[in-house]
Amino acid sequence: MSDQIYSQLLALGREEHALCTDARWDDLADLNARRDFLLTQLPAVAPAWALPELREAVRLQALSAAVIKQGMIETATELRRLKTGRTAAAGYQSGTGVAKPLPSFSSAA
Repeated sequence: MSDQIYSQLLALGREEHALCTDARWDDLADLNARRDFLLTQLPAVAPAWALPELREAVRLQALSAAVIKQGMIETATELRRLKTGRTAAAGYQSGTGVAKPLPSFSSAA
């Protein structure tokens, strides 16, 4: 099994990068759970023959992290834009001279 762990980690790295570049954020939780399991199966010291696969997995992880960071920046920008839009809309309402509707109370219970 340990011979396959390194190729499985690399395959997960490729899958993660694809998910990130496609902005399929919800699918990352399952992938992380699978990776966590594989990591528990790794020996304390990787064999020399596994180094190329590990290096590629690390490279893909760095690329995925960069995509995730960019996605977080874009999301924060969008949230700020929405907040600004909501504040502006509230300002327009207050300047219309239209009173806010009063809460309605129903006598039917």
